Amino acid sequence: MSDAWIYGSHGSDTSSRLLAELGFSPHRVAANGTLRPVEGESRAPALALVLANGLEQPSCAELCARLAADEELGEVPVIVALPADVLGAGIGVAEGHELLVEPFTAEELQARIARARRAVNGIDHDDIVRVGSLEMNLATYQVAIDGRPVDFTFMEYELLKFLVTHPKRVFSREALLNRVWGYDYYGGARTVDVHVRRVRAKLGSEHAGRIKTVRSVGYRWEGA
Repeated sequence: MSDAWIYGSHGSDTSSRLLAELGFSPHRVAANGTLRPVEGESRAPALALVLANGLEQPSCAELCARLAADEELGEVPVIVALPADVLGAGIGVAEGHELLVEPFTAEELQARIARARRAVNGIDHDDIVRVGSLEMNLATYQVAIDGRPVDFTFMEYELLKFLVTHPKRVFSREALLNRVWGYDYYGGARTVDVHVRRVRAKLGSEHAGRIKTVRSVGYRWEGA
């Protein structure tokens, strides 16, 4: 289940319910302090939902700016929910963030989530990603090569999914530990190397070379 972080108190119960209906695990965040849940949720969320009408502090514009600038969170899709009477009032939402008018339905929220994810990663959670004969179903966690299923452990799959959905970008081992394993994971950078080696072995000769080693930096995925 993917994590969704909710910023703002007013309407958070309803938003949590709608996100849960869509298959997310919602977590409330005290936006006046850290950008992360107080319970220490480990990995970066699949999305951030900002309830502008329920923010105690900071302002909606400031919070959106902080989310965009946080390198550890990376490019998290952001959806800003606004009351209808403040639309066009110059709240300073960053370019690329999706706007949602309150009250909203699960269907409206799902549509905005899909658009926000496409804006960030170019694909949606429910998409099937194909690279040559490699096929990844992001909704069912299935991988196939030439139509034959390939079994990955959970973390092997998570690493492969992250690289595939962020092609041509170089990630350091430390960045991969944060983004894939989570902030509270205390393993060393060798963990990444071991998992990369295992993923390459399972991808086989046709696709193993798509995970490029960038000397003294980390790894990148070459999708073309």
